[in-house]
Amino acid sequence: MTIKMLSYFILLTIMTSCSLPGAEPASPTQNSLPPTPNIPPVSSTGAPTMSGPADILLLNGTILTMDESNPAAQAIAIRGDTILAVGSDSEISNLQDARTQVIDLNGSTLMPGFMDAHNHTFNERLLNGQDPLPDQQTTIQFGITTEAEFFVDESILNKLKALAEAGNLRMRVNAYLLYTNNCGEIIGDWWKAYQPNQQIAPNLYIRGIKIFSDGGSCKAPAMSVDYPGGGKGDLFFTQDQLNQIVAEVQAAGFQAAIHALGDRALEQAQNAIAFALNGQPNTYRHRIEHNATIRPELLPRYSEIGIVPVIFGAYSTCIRTTDESKNFKYILGEEYGAWDWPWRALVDANPGLPIAWQSDYPIFPTNNPLYHLWGMVTRKEVNTDGSICDPPDWVKVGALHVEEALPMMTRNSAYALFFEDEVGTLEAGKFADLVILNDNPLQVESDSLKDISVLMTMIGGNVEYCATGFESLCPSASPSDVGADSPVATASASLSDSPASNAIDGNLETVWNSGAEPEQWIQIDLGNPTTVSAIRLHVAQSPEGETTHQVWLGADANNLTLIHEFRGPTNDSGILEFILPSPITNVQFIKIVTIQSPSWVAWREIEIK
Repeated sequence: MTIKMLSYFILLTIMTSCSLPGAEPASPTQNSLPPTPNIPPVSSTGAPTMSGPADILLLNGTILTMDESNPAAQAIAIRGDTILAVGSDSEISNLQDARTQVIDLNGSTLMPGFMDAHNHTFNERLLNGQDPLPDQQTTIQFGITTEAEFFVDESILNKLKALAEAGNLRMRVNAYLLYTNNCGEIIGDWWKAYQPNQQIAPNLYIRGIKIFSDGGSCKAPAMSVDYPGGGKGDLFFTQDQLNQIVAEVQAAGFQAAIHALGDRALEQAQNAIAFALNGQPNTYRHRIEHNATIRPELLPRYSEIGIVPVIFGAYSTCIRTTDESKNFKYILGEEYGAWDWPWRALVDANPGLPIAWQSDYPIFPTNNPLYHLWGMVTRKEVNTDGSICDPPDWVKVGALHVEEALPMMTRNSAYALFFEDEVGTLEAGKFADLVILNDNPLQVESDSLKDISVLMTMIGGNVEYCATGFESLCPSASPSDVGADSPVATASASLSDSPASNAIDGNLETVWNSGAEPEQWIQIDLGNPTTVSAIRLHVAQSPEGETTHQVWLGADANNLTLIHEFRGPTNDSGILEFILPSPITNVQFIKIVTIQSPSWVAWREIEIK
């Protein structure tokens, strides 16, 4: 885990005590979910049909569909950007023809892509004038296929739109537009120029309106009891003011997403949503973000009103078990420990309620879903020195089961984002957004959950990340190339608009771009054993600088030989050429591995002679 950031410290002021066991959860008075609002779904381009043929078949796997009506399967078929069918190997195998790519999962676990219902992955970088695309690549490598940006003003929205229109949003990004800033200052009605659940650019959607009701990153979370140093924190609005704000957002047809860390703010947010709904079902899916400190009597009100709670994942245990707590001013007395991130009590008090997961990255230091899953289940945390902070008993009381947490990270987050008809489960007709894992989170020991790795991330039928050494699990970008004699290129990673095939298309204007820093590789299957006498590499690189590239080749993709290494300064549009002392016969695979580069790894063209 990385060093904790200042903003992480600020948000941790919502943490409460160190020693009191959890209280008994209250009983719900209503268990039914709010009905789905009549909002047109986002369309995918594929046809939700069981008839073949498929572009891709993934067979012989352990498939966790997250679909309650069909929770497990062996195989999945994909056509275009859409899931064609999910079922047994024998059922899915019938959906292939000569052009279908067939991938043997060899027992690997496949599940929907993770969905982060609240973070700042793009806007944190954009606010600071930095490039957000490296963070996007890391997020995709963690298996997140859909996320929600939660601090979007007009300037940030325009920047996101520019990224999307340039084809640089490879994930599905849901923007939550600011009603207030983080100090509770209203910033105007600019958001009224948009429509709820509007797609404004490729992979970019307007979802809801963000309202800060109490402190956290500005001032202090609003509590109903005094902090040990005095004061109850900061509410930004009176109850009547917040009531009118939520009613205004609802009248415009939008979902309200209310930041509430302290229990006093949480109660006020619950009241404001109840006021706006006026006894009607929560078809707007009004949400409360964070829900960090919950008084026991507030627990059943989520179901009573129909509110969607969005909660943190990995618990910040180290602040409870080390001397770090001495550095924080806003920590409640130990008699209020049961109020602190009480996820077990929240679930028990609200059976069936679609509670969604958030990483809040980079406010918290990682958005790795499997690390968050581990934290939700074990309540442990990795300290800055790499040691494990074990939770005291009262913290353990709040732990969840894997079977409860995984839906929060997939289908429940989809519900919170009005996206459940398109993503969140693996079902025919939904987008082919999925991940392959190296182990099954339902079967490993809980302490091993954080060590599970993502081997492949697919978004809309395109492989956006493929782990080195697991290329056999990753369908190529061009199904028609499979089995052909013409060369086929695969890579360690690729931007969706810069696939590996661009490096061998004979066009210097098209580029393969990994979208990632070294070490990265691109491999070319020549289709047949060939004699190779020279290799020419056309450089795509910005900025210029020192680079190191290795050239490997051989007849067997798993047994290649290093024949040359380029070292030295390179710049965009330069050429690196290696002429072999004598031609090498029986070569089918050539692999270029970039060890060092000041930019993302990319090539304009790779020529084999």
